[in-house]
Amino acid sequence: MVDARFLPRHRALPAARLVLSACAIALAATTATSSAQSRPRPLAMATRADIAAGKQIFDAQCALCHGAAGIGGTAPDLRRPMLLHARDDEALLEVIREGIPGTPMPFAFLSLSEPMIWQTAAYVRSLGRVAPRPITGNPQHGAVLFEGNGCGSCHTIDGKGGTLGPDLSSIGIQRGAQSLRQALTDPGADHPQSFLVVRLVPRSGTEVTGIRLDEDVFWIAVRDASGGLHTVSKDTLLRVEREPKGTLMPSYDALGARDLDDLVAYLATLRGQR
Repeated sequence: MVDARFLPRHRALPAARLVLSACAIALAATTATSSAQSRPRPLAMATRADIAAGKQIFDAQCALCHGAAGIGGTAPDLRRPMLLHARDDEALLEVIREGIPGTPMPFAFLSLSEPMIWQTAAYVRSLGRVAPRPITGNPQHGAVLFEGNGCGSCHTIDGKGGTLGPDLSSIGIQRGAQSLRQALTDPGADHPQSFLVVRLVPRSGTEVTGIRLDEDVFWIAVRDASGGLHTVSKDTLLRVEREPKGTLMPSYDALGARDLDDLVAYLATLRGQR
């Protein structure tokens, strides 16, 4: 007989430790399973039915800005394999779910379920496999027209130019060709709200019309068409007239179809510093 007092102690694992070890293993297995289940499928696995469903959602929720079939409007053309804010599947899903801060791109998590967000993303990815529609026009001549018409006095490109209008350094990926053409021929139709035109009507003196730069309860700051800055106390004003459709940009409709094609072609090449 072997006296139990001389048995190695490491062979006898206390019951409490056995229970704790079993719980830890079960918890780890549950966490791994939950993580695997919550991780979305790669968008490349989307079926035709998924993409068709995503198209329906896109047409209802996204086409107003991105254009039918993602050809671009006031929002970017999506017919490219690499998107600026969505370079992989995870980023694309996040953009659709959460939006893009500081841009008009809204979040969708309150209006779309996770499966709907996934299907929408799958459809957007499918657009990247569609050859983009070629833009007619001569961008070199468009650049000459841009400078000749004084556009650089109001707009900045790669750090050079004026600040009265929006920075155009990346306008080629921010807007589609159709939207760019509309901005040239009917600039008041749709422009950034950060360039709201206001008219300050004083109790006495000269009215001021320009782009609102800043405003609080007591003061308003405006830049006029010549670039002059006006910081005005609201106590001195009869009223402030806000013009949502107002713009300081002239229409270039008189340029003619061919020159407009060239100017749009040039603007479409502006995709940020390389």
